Order: sequence, then structure tokens, then C-alpha cells
Amino acid sequence: MSDNIKNMALATNSLEALSLANHDFSLSLYSKFNQKDGNIFYSPFSIHLVMFMASVGAAAKTFDEIVNTLHLTKNNTALDAYKELLENLNENDVLKIATGMFADNSFKIKQSYLEKTGKYLQSSLEKLDFKGNPEVQRVYINDWVQNKTNGKIKDLFPAGSIQADTNLVLANAVHFKCGWKNEFSDTQDEPFFLTPENQVNVKMMSLRKDLLYYHDGDLKYAALELPYKNFFFKMIILLPDAKDGLKDLESNLHKIKLHELSNKMTTYNVNVKLPRFKLEQTFDLIPVLTELGCTSMFSQSANFSEIYESTSDSLYVSKVIHKAYIDLDEKGTEAAAATGMQLQSNSISFIRDVPFVSFKANRPFIFVIETKSHIPLFVGKVKNMP
Repeated sequence: MSDNIKNMALATNSLEALSLANHDFSLSLYSKFNQKDGNIFYSPFSIHLVMFMASVGAAAKTFDEIVNTLHLTKNNTALDAYKELLENLNENDVLKIATGMFADNSFKIKQSYLEKTGKYLQSSLEKLDFKGNPEVQRVYINDWVQNKTNGKIKDLFPAGSIQADTNLVLANAVHFKCGWKNEFSDTQDEPFFLTPENQVNVKMMSLRKDLLYYHDGDLKYAALELPYKNFFFKMIILLPDAKDGLKDLESNLHKIKLHELSNKMTTYNVNVKLPRFKLEQTFDLIPVLTELGCTSMFSQSANFSEIYESTSDSLYVSKVIHKAYIDLDEKGTEAAAATGMQLQSNSISFIRDVPFVSFKANRPFIFVIETKSHIPLFVGKVKNMP
């Protein structure tokens, strides 16, 4: 086997491992976000990327905890996999990804950390005056995020959250806007069942098309794939059979193996009913990540010694904030998300030969926007209708 073929095989395996890690991480986040009632929407990809960027600068126990939480192994193949993934994702014009570091003027960052995050994660660095005027810098970072998400994610860092002892802020912004390959027809008012007994009227969109579909009689749910105009992206919708079947579906998510679901799907002529919806959510990720096993990074014992130059410096993570937004209608989907991590110093068409099926999302459901390589960019649950 030639070196080139070996390298290609390694790269493919690394990308598959990264895809699986993102998938497993997205489910572990879902299980935590789902402890609160109501709708859910987040970008596991954005959170994974910022956490991975932190892991590149971590050492000892802090490194081990982050890598385990991210479902990665301790070797460095994820760096190459992320490099390839980001290059692939940035080749299209419907998804924009921006990753940035914002460091205080006095904070000296190791050249090796800058080179790794720049080369493999496409991260930029800006020097700011956190010590002199933290509030002005907070507004500046928020504007950066807002600009990178087409104005959809505003005020990622709330007032007072960036302080004079902030040394470094890691931020990632993701913006997705793409039309459906098959646009829905105009909406009409139809019931959406919040519970079997409680319904509200919603704007229900219609589509009849040959689509990939799968029904699982054992786990009692149906899955539908809605492709976007850009062949690289698709939405998968998981719909429980019963009006009150969401809880059972959620408890079986680990059995469904989303990244393998496409293999089970076959083409059906599907009559689709899907409600328009718009969701916006904000999460403080520290409690969630702590529950998932990242504890030392938020404490005085944090070890981010691969980031800073001076032995007198030290860092711990004082904030991890995630915001996400989605607007879905007849023409397509616009979704955006941003994750911010603050590190402080320790100084303080009707073809008749395919079967016909009806897919009516008139009850709570789960959805995923993913790449063709099954990287989950956004995950959501529609339970309540505004």
C-alpha cells in the first residue's frame, strides 16, 4: 500500500471517528438539555469545536476530562480530521463558520498553540484591552458574533460577564441558510397536539415528493430526510407514532444511531405535513459540561499550560455560553449558533412504483440538520408551539 493511500485511509478513518464523536457528544448534550421541559435547539458542532480548541491548550487531568467528554481519543488525529472537515464545510456558501481567540494585550500565548489553532481550526487572534475596558471589549466580541451569524445571535456575552481579569475568550459562530431542494406549498391552519388532549392551531406546510423514509415498528417512530438545495446538507426528522410518544423516542435515541439511519431509509412517495417554527435558546454550559465529566477546567486546578507563555500565568474557564437560533419555513431554513468560552487568571414528482406514506408532524418531534458525512450541525426538539 502506497503512503498516499495509507494517508487517505487514515484521514477517512479520522473523519469517521470525528463524526461519531460529534454524534455521541450531541446525544450526551441532549440528555442534559432535556432535563428542562419545553423546546430545545443547539449546535453540538459549535460547542464541540470550542471545547476541542480548549483541549489543544490543556494538559494533564484537564486535557483527559475534555477529551473524554468530547468522545475523542488522546491521539492527535482529531486535529487533522477537524482540518479536513472545516475545509470541506467552508467550500460551500450556505454554511459560515468563524472561530476566534480574543486575548488581553498583556497575555502572552504560546506560538505552538497559535499555530495549531490557526492551521487546523482556522482560528484568528485579536488582542484586546480587557484590563483597561472590559465592557467595551464585551460589546466588540458580541458584535463579532452578531456579524458572523447574519445578525441572528445577539449579546452572546451578557453585561458584566467580561471582566478586567479576563485573559482569553474563545468564540465560535456558525450560520446556516439554505433553501429546500423541494419547497413546501403554502401553509394552512391545522392542529398540533401538544398532548393527546391539548392542541393548538399552527401554520402547517405541505409537500408531496419522493423522499427517503424509514419506519421502525419496534421503537415506534418514523424518520424522514428532507434534502437542502446544497447536496451537502439535509434535515432528518424523527416523529413518534403516538401523540404522546416523544418521551419513549427520547429514551431510545441511543438505539437509533442517527449516523447510520440513512442506510435504513428507502424512497417513498411521501405526503409531508410540517409546521413552520422559529426557536431561540441560550444555555449556560458550565453545569452541563460539569455533569458530563469536565470539572477541573472550571476550578483553580485547571491546567491550560499549553496556551500561555509565562510560567507565572494560569487559566481556568469562568464561562461557557451557547446561543442558537432557527427559522424554518416553506422555502428553507436559517439557523445560527455561537459558543463563547471565557478564561480568567487564577489571580482571582409522483412516481407510482414507489410506495406511498403520510408523514404528518402534528405532534412533538426531534430534528437534526447534518452534513452528508453525518456531522450533526444543529439538533432540536419541537414540543411547544408559540
